[in-house]
Amino acid sequence: MKEYTTAHLRNVAVLGHGNSGKTSLLDACLYHTGTAKRCGSVDEGTSLLDVLPEEKARHLTIEMKLAACEWGEEKLNLLDTPGYPDFFGEAVSAVAAADAALLVLSAPAGIEVETEKFWQLARGEDLPCAFFLNKMDREHADFAAVVDELRVRFGAGVVPVQLPIGQEAAFQGVVDLLAMHGKVVPHDEDDCVVTEIPEYLAADVEAARQTLIEAVADYDNALMEKYLEGESIEEAEVAEALVQGVCDGKIFPVFCGSAKADIGVKKLLGGIAAYLPAPAATVLGTEPGTGELVERGISEAFSAQAFKTVVDPQSGRQTYLRIETGTLRGDTTVLDVTTGRAERIGSLSTLRGRQAHTVTLAHAGDIVVTAKLAAVRTGDTLAAKDAPILYELPDFPAPMLEMAVVTEKKEEADKLLAALAKEQEQQQTLAVHREEALQQTVVAALGEMQLTVLAEQLARKYHVELKLGRPRVAYRETIRKAAQAEGKFKKQSGGHGQFGHVVLEVRPQEAGAGNAFSESIFGGSVPRQYIPAVEKGAAETLAGGILAGFPVVDVAVRLTDGSYHPVDSSEAAFKAATAIALRRAVLAADPVLLEPLDEIAVTTPEYYLGDVIGRLNGKRARILGTEMSGKDTTVLHAVVPEAELYGYATELRSQTQGRGTFTRSFLRYEEMPERQAREILEAK
Repeated sequence: MKEYTTAHLRNVAVLGHGNSGKTSLLDACLYHTGTAKRCGSVDEGTSLLDVLPEEKARHLTIEMKLAACEWGEEKLNLLDTPGYPDFFGEAVSAVAAADAALLVLSAPAGIEVETEKFWQLARGEDLPCAFFLNKMDREHADFAAVVDELRVRFGAGVVPVQLPIGQEAAFQGVVDLLAMHGKVVPHDEDDCVVTEIPEYLAADVEAARQTLIEAVADYDNALMEKYLEGESIEEAEVAEALVQGVCDGKIFPVFCGSAKADIGVKKLLGGIAAYLPAPAATVLGTEPGTGELVERGISEAFSAQAFKTVVDPQSGRQTYLRIETGTLRGDTTVLDVTTGRAERIGSLSTLRGRQAHTVTLAHAGDIVVTAKLAAVRTGDTLAAKDAPILYELPDFPAPMLEMAVVTEKKEEADKLLAALAKEQEQQQTLAVHREEALQQTVVAALGEMQLTVLAEQLARKYHVELKLGRPRVAYRETIRKAAQAEGKFKKQSGGHGQFGHVVLEVRPQEAGAGNAFSESIFGGSVPRQYIPAVEKGAAETLAGGILAGFPVVDVAVRLTDGSYHPVDSSEAAFKAATAIALRRAVLAADPVLLEPLDEIAVTTPEYYLGDVIGRLNGKRARILGTEMSGKDTTVLHAVVPEAELYGYATELRSQTQGRGTFTRSFLRYEEMPERQAREILEAK
């Protein structure tokens, strides 16, 4: 592949609902650009992009892939992304590296749930967007109906630049509304041929062209004047104004075709090269240390951001970089501004799926991959040592579903944690934490599919078999009143015995104050050397739980009296006596169970709000309030017991047709209702 300067680069995130045909489209793009000798097929398992065993088994994309190809004088860095919601984080990475987005829709299905979410993601980052209506040869494909739906949902800036020639089984080509000719793929040919516009389409084509010209005329005064005067308008004039409208985020061109039937793919490639923007001439970052906003020109010193990390035991570690400013060669030392470490960049390559091709020099705006950057993480900024800068981190969605993970073999526990740490580097929507008190490892993800695939990948890559299960809840115990009790530990069966005797008083403390120990011994009833053993015994007994085996919290323990034997007393005996006394005292102090409460924020279309509230009320939630977030979207705030949130991510997705999300954070512990507490105690 030859060297490309910034003006000849197009970085495009290809987004769309699952099964809209994104990967099939990009396989066709790789074929038509001469990158691949034959067109890969997702269904047949020959795709250049869906190469993971987990992807082939499911016929769906799991990881973002780079499909770099050449069209005319431009290099197209096309980023294939998953459409399944559990892998939304991969789309976030792609959008962070892109200058435009192509939203692929299934023409028979129209706008689907993830279409809206990907639109919001791309537009939230101010990316220019275009649409490709795929599967125009399928039953129920209706171009006009989908365009109308797009305009209603996303605005009047959605404008076709093509019309289909035929639909469903009769679909055979497209009309270019700028060039005003048709391109048809005869059934006995491999390539399209230019044709006259079919007579039956003439009126529709003229009307669609007028709509296009009206939409873009706002960006060219001369074009507007010619349009109003009824003068002839050239293709180049429309194209120039169209590019301006697209770059300004006001015009969203619509293409159409069929990836599998190989219709409209070349016209789409031409449209990407002609109408979607090259990387901007300046970038924004912040000054390390001060946080002040900094603007850099693309010709200034080198800087880049790592937007994806791939970790594999066989192929090693790969870091995807978007060059923001300057140029980069292989075998260069740079500064990881995020960590302060110097990093040696080895060779550079571009990818077509998993096929690597060496890059000698990468210019600003280009996307390259390098290996063996062990300390560089997704989101890190790399820069020349004398020109540091920091770029904003991508905003990945918070994981919603938590599951406990255990290995099939206990001796593989450490191996599991190491493997999970590597996967966490690769999947930014994966969170792993170890709860030592409960002796469990908890993994959080966006959904069940992500966790199922994770289990398969750990088995394949690291030979670790794991089970997923419901996490244990970290309940606590406390007391509601003061009480006193004594404990005596005595073993004297001849010879050296054991003797310890203590009197303890317990009192409740303020929530969150923790446990405390004190003593008020007078007259040496308990010798000073044994008091540390009493304190240690109290701490261990409280930590082990008394009512149901959960740690006892917010209790003040005071040693008030006791006795000893000059020969038989020992630290162990006083610890044992303390455990006896403390158990008696706590059980006499009206003990209760505490449960953890989470504060959640549920984002849902307003249409589903009533159902969401109803379901949460059934989970013992306390609704704190609601607020609007954009058009027709509500954010609901509530406090919910942690135990009730198990599986809520799946419930919410089902309840809102995939449109609802939520975030959670620990709030506090609170006394558990009697009925639920009884169930926990009976289970123990």
